[in-house]
Amino acid sequence: MNVRSMLGASLAATLLIGGVWAADSLKSGPQVGGGVSPFNPLHVTGSTKGKKICLV
Repeated sequence: MNVRSMLGASLAATLLIGGVWAADSLKSGPQVGGGVSPFNPLHVTGSTKGKKICLV
């Protein structure tokens, strides 16, 4: 086995183990019962140009 193959295999194993470990702590989106903070982006085009307005 050459050095390049060994490096590739160790990198793949590290990414696989890291992905499994990180999957336990990741949560996507707002959680049930949790609050949502407002999002007020600065508009750069249209009739609201230059204003911070939440469109929702």
